Amino acid sequence: MIEFLTLSLKGLTPPLEGASDEETLQHAEKFMNKSRSLAVDGYIVYDIQDEEGRTEMARPFPFRKLGDPAAFATVLERVSGGRASVVYKCVAESDKASFNEWLSHAVEKSKNMCFNFVGGATHSKEYKGPTIPDAADLLTKQLKGHFGGVTIAERHEKKGNEHETLLKKQSLGAEWFITQAIYDQQPTIKLINDYGKLCKERNVKPVKIILTFAPCGREKTMNFIKWLGVRVPEWVEQRIFSEDATPAKTPLNKSPVERSVDILCDMCEDILEQTKDSGVPLGVSVESVSIFKNEVEAAHELFRRCQHIALDFFKRPWRVNVELIDDKNRKTNDAKKKTNVAKTTEGGVLGENSTRNINPLITTLAAVVGLLVGRLAKP
Repeated sequence: MIEFLTLSLKGLTPPLEGASDEETLQHAEKFMNKSRSLAVDGYIVYDIQDEEGRTEMARPFPFRKLGDPAAFATVLERVSGGRASVVYKCVAESDKASFNEWLSHAVEKSKNMCFNFVGGATHSKEYKGPTIPDAADLLTKQLKGHFGGVTIAERHEKKGNEHETLLKKQSLGAEWFITQAIYDQQPTIKLINDYGKLCKERNVKPVKIILTFAPCGREKTMNFIKWLGVRVPEWVEQRIFSEDATPAKTPLNKSPVERSVDILCDMCEDILEQTKDSGVPLGVSVESVSIFKNEVEAAHELFRRCQHIALDFFKRPWRVNVELIDDKNRKTNDAKKKTNVAKTTEGGVLGENSTRNINPLITTLAAVVGLLVGRLAKP
């Protein structure tokens, strides 16, 4: 039996590169003010790259370089009252010495302990940075941190070996995998089931896979989602944007972005149902890939609904607890900000009364104070 904690994460990006400390703090506080009612276990802070050469499609939105995701994750932890983040980092974009320096600083100075490593955008380009095995070795053996990776179901559909890639990364120490945005559930279902089957054959315990969803209410946003490499079936676009093709399940009086939320919730349910015998633990993550107000707000609604779907699926009681955050901890110096909020122990963020015999991924990502999801299921 696999011990299963339904994990719910919310994704976001740092402010633009060059933002002042005050602007960075405002960016984090603005995000928290808008998402404070969400019962998140933690956050995903993305590292956005230009990804030149990955596709021949024109980039729908111009690339704007963002600030350091690790530094922003530290600010976000402070303003959220102690919630940790998974920090995305492309290992290939800088030279090896620069990357090693960045990672060491992110762990030792910024106190980030969870990273999602990604490689270069294309195999046709030679990169100067370290390989993922090199980055994993530095993080896990020297810095005692934790890492996961990205999994792309569309890649599995083309090559049929993504499940083997997951096991290879797992052998390097990967403790979780996060999918790219899902707009076609079938490749994801196949990947999870194939991964679970392979783990059983090799007597390996599968790690958690975080399912990522992102709402869409504009054609330009949809083009960007496709540019990112996400497969979007024609019927999905028709249900979102064409009223004539919208079935009764997605009423005509709903806006495109609301329809996308309905569709993605259906996909989340289908994935859970079709992979329930795989033995693979799952979590959910929701992000907004645009800054448009209705799509950002829709991401909040999608998060709530996907979280409830995941929690209800196992037919066990669950609840959300609301706790007040000690605001004094957010306004004192960095050392005091962590007092009575969280302690970093063996790479995990633990409450003062927490024990150490918990899965490292769960301890690192768990909310320490604030809105908590108290739900543990044993399927």
